[in-house]
Amino acid sequence: MTASSPMIQRDPIFPRSRLAAGESLIWEGRPSYIVYLVQPLILLVITVAFAIVLSVNYDAVGSVDADASTWVTLVALLLLMPASTLRMGAAALAVGLAVIIICVTGLFDNGAISFAPVAVGLLALIYDYAIWSHTAFAITDRRIMTQYGVFNLRFGDTRHDRISNVTVHQTLVERILGFGDVMFSTSGETGGIDSDSQAMHFNRKGAVKWENVSRPFHVRKKAEEAMLNPRWQNVKVKAPAQYVPSPMLEPISQVEAEERLVKLKELLDKGLISQEEYDAKRQEIISRL
Repeated sequence: MTASSPMIQRDPIFPRSRLAAGESLIWEGRPSYIVYLVQPLILLVITVAFAIVLSVNYDAVGSVDADASTWVTLVALLLLMPASTLRMGAAALAVGLAVIIICVTGLFDNGAISFAPVAVGLLALIYDYAIWSHTAFAITDRRIMTQYGVFNLRFGDTRHDRISNVTVHQTLVERILGFGDVMFSTSGETGGIDSDSQAMHFNRKGAVKWENVSRPFHVRKKAEEAMLNPRWQNVKVKAPAQYVPSPMLEPISQVEAEERLVKLKELLDKGLISQEEYDAKRQEIISRL
């Protein structure tokens, strides 16, 4: 599959400039938009509701003559702000409290100030969208690649032959919503990326963690297919009626032969090649010892 294959989305997600000459893109994606965009969108709705309620009752709140239902509504909306998204929600809560204090003390007599928390909600939505749109994951026929960062770019790649295991972690809620974490364990001691930290630590014992990926088991399958299909196995061998080893094939070491036989057996077990193709390729590898 090439980078222009119809299986790949028309609008590129992963920068094509990261691909090497002759490298084929198999899968590309971003974290689930549910994680990045739903929470700030909820915060924005809450801040807008708060602004409308306060602006409509601005004079009454300023003279402390507002009825109990208005105060209960304002307090409830304030408490919901940090519940929607912790950091930016707490900032919106602080701004909302400041606006009420200004209103009660009469420091500002224009109800337009009620919409100040909305600016925080908009900022949260724009900020999370920028992070989401600049986070990209990719699987090629040679490696996996990870890129984070809007202004400060963090990029890492790991060759398939360095990956020892691919695991998926999903909570119950994540299973219902259709996303989860994909973890690539590697044989190296460095080169990992873990987006739990804002610093995006590169030295994570080789682990590469893709967080909140949509359809994580589909992504794991694509990664395993790429890992089990290196270039020397991409072209399936059709066995002739009677196998005759080619005199032009160069000999290989016993270690390399064992590695190829193990990978060939994995292809057979996964149903990616037939028994006939397996026998032919196995005989070819053995003949090159």
